[in-house]
Amino acid sequence: MRHIIVILTLISLVGCAAALVPYTSDPKQKISDAYWLFDNKQRALPAQKLILEAIEIYQKDNNKSGLAEAYVAYGVFLRSYAVDQYSERYKETGFNNGQFSFKDRYKISIEYFDKSIAIYEQKEEYDNLTNTYLHMGFTYLTNENVQKGCEMFIKSLDMNKLFMSKNPDAKLSLGGFESYKDYIDNKMQLAKCDLPPIKWTPKSN
Repeated sequence: MRHIIVILTLISLVGCAAALVPYTSDPKQKISDAYWLFDNKQRALPAQKLILEAIEIYQKDNNKSGLAEAYVAYGVFLRSYAVDQYSERYKETGFNNGQFSFKDRYKISIEYFDKSIAIYEQKEEYDNLTNTYLHMGFTYLTNENVQKGCEMFIKSLDMNKLFMSKNPDAKLSLGGFESYKDYIDNKMQLAKCDLPPIKWTPKSN
């Protein structure tokens, strides 16, 4: 009888949506769990499932802010180390039931960031635009496109300036850097950015 209980327990764990996290119907929690799975545990398959479930829920609820958050999560996921760890699997099956291939993952990552940017621009959420352009920069750098990566870092800095102009009392957690400009300067130096000054303004609504 003891062996039967152990087997049933194992089956139950395998059948769980993400194995290492409890089931939730809350899309925001699904995204949080997904980040934990692919960032900390390199569990790409269950993480992707949770993000896609969150996107579906937000689409049904017509929750634009939630969708933007989920799109960013999927963009980050597609460039993650966890996905690289499952490269052989994804080369064979692709993503989203074969909707796009492993070799196109960086391009699709950028497309998901673009989707979130369209929402954040409409809502004038400059803090979220700051983060999204930053993530776009990281995706471009991961794909060895230094020029575009550095351009996105500059856009991220511009969005931060807009955010701070509207929220002068906002406090940012910058990991020891005195300002967001210092943080971006550091990232651009590490990326070996060599760009002429870029003048960029957000799209008008």
